[in-house]
Amino acid sequence: MRRPAAKVARMDKRSFLSGHPLFKGLDPAAQERLAAFARERPMQAGEVLFRRGDRESFMLAVVEGTVRVTLPSAEGRERILAIFHPDDVLGEIALLDGRPRTADAIARSDGRLLVFERRDLLPILRSTPEMTLALMELLCARLRRTSDQVEEQSFLDLSTRLARALLRMADTEGLVVATQRDLAELVGATRESVNRRLRDWEDAGLLRLGKGTVGIRDMPAMKQAAAGGEPALV
Repeated sequence: MRRPAAKVARMDKRSFLSGHPLFKGLDPAAQERLAAFARERPMQAGEVLFRRGDRESFMLAVVEGTVRVTLPSAEGRERILAIFHPDDVLGEIALLDGRPRTADAIARSDGRLLVFERRDLLPILRSTPEMTLALMELLCARLRRTSDQVEEQSFLDLSTRLARALLRMADTEGLVVATQRDLAELVGATRESVNRRLRDWEDAGLLRLGKGTVGIRDMPAMKQAAAGGEPALV
């Protein structure tokens, strides 16, 4: 589960970096250098942060708000690949290899970001093995997650897929900030089928549904569903 969103005063970039999972291993001098290079920028709901095929090689750290990463189709449709929350970073692939973006990134809400340009971050990566290793671990975790998603959508039923998605996205209080459309795209199902499953779980007391949110009320039962067992519905 995620830790609560980091609240960062404007220009307090060093404080953000020192507590961030990816950057906290840097020595104070490296954190100071990175804070000097990092550019703080606001984002607005619906704003396109980058598009598939773009060649800008920056990485983003989410300070406040949420971002969805999607894969667009030639017909104008899109498939949500992931939703990023405070403390998450995205855009690291293009930053590392300098090649075009592989997906779109769109702000789901108003918020703030820190922007790290490739030309500024690569020298720090070359001189700081701890951060390089942390970034490699991040990439490996996302590759494993991609493999898990392929396996889940190929072999697991909707209830199991949906329960796992909710647990991955939940914060420390069990709150998931996502629409039913988001969840349907994440688990590869129709919105109607996801809505029915969520309503069943809400009626059974497992969840609390809100506008654009899902609150997990019975964590053990949801973990049981994620393991492939169906919780008892009343």
